Amino acid sequence: MFVLKIVTDFASAHSLRNYPGDCARLHGHNWQVEVSVESGALDKSGIAIDFRDIKQQTKTILKRFDHQYLNDIPPFDTLNPTAENIAQYFYQQLSALINNQTVRVCEVVIWETPRACVTYSEIKP
Repeated sequence: MFVLKIVTDFASAHSLRNYPGDCARLHGHNWQVEVSVESGALDKSGIAIDFRDIKQQTKTILKRFDHQYLNDIPPFDTLNPTAENIAQYFYQQLSALINNQTVRVCEVVIWETPRACVTYSEIKP
């Protein structure tokens, strides 16, 4: 199995609903996003999926959120914009764009700070 990974980032603000601490107030992050895609097959060029394609599809999703207040943008206007929910949302959106018979998103990691991240995956053993 081949696992390809890209790393990108975006900046946004949010406030956590029903949170008993400082993060209930408006604050921002420079989020780092890691996307891992897996494939057991290579094309005739020896490529599973072009890194450029993973980056483009990821940027398609991220551009909606870059330099925005997440609480104003669906689904986070109703879904609490926690790192966990953001990771799951990006995973599901990317899967719809990238997954095919030979390639699939295997995990998304969202770094809220350089020392704190969430990994989301739907891979079943």
